Amino acid sequence: MLRKTCRDLLLRVADSGRFRLACERAQNNFLSALPPRGDMALAIYNAVRGELETERIREAFLAAGASVYYPCVAGPGEMAFFPYREGAPWVKGAHGIPEPVRTPDIPPKYDGFDIVLVPGLAFDRKGGRLGKGLGYYDRFLGRISGSALFVGFAYSEQIVPEAPVDEWDAKMHMLVTEEGVIRCRDDAGTHKKIDDLPGR
Repeated sequence: MLRKTCRDLLLRVADSGRFRLACERAQNNFLSALPPRGDMALAIYNAVRGELETERIREAFLAAGASVYYPCVAGPGEMAFFPYREGAPWVKGAHGIPEPVRTPDIPPKYDGFDIVLVPGLAFDRKGGRLGKGLGYYDRFLGRISGSALFVGFAYSEQIVPEAPVDEWDAKMHMLVTEEGVIRCRDDAGTHKKIDDLPGR
């Protein structure tokens, strides 16, 4: 039921006059909280209809000399990330989402990111995330080692009191909406140590 409610919300916002302003504000908030540097590796996504757009974030990170990676479907419920260079062509992926062109000389990237920008249907302030039910991000995030910063990117209306999650689901360290930035809390109510993570 929550998934349907959130899907309907995304479609309503996409057709409303506030969509562009929400995208602009959310991206500004992200860039203010996590300014790009040339030594960063960012995993990002191409928005589907209704999701917050990410183009300005990509442009800012590339302009700073950072490495930017987009997901490509690698199998049922599996995805890998490939680098993108500004102006490079896109190809239509398995679900109609634009993906970077893959070439044999460029291996996929599964780990080693500083920041992972994560879409979703709902999030909560403890870092819980409800995805679309296909498991792509659940599997991907669960395999990342090290101290990558997981950032949920959503409208303020997508922040719910409690997102239904399983114990093995990766939690977000930070949420960014058009209204601001939320540092997620663990079950003990302590802020996760954002300042100790890469890029800070």
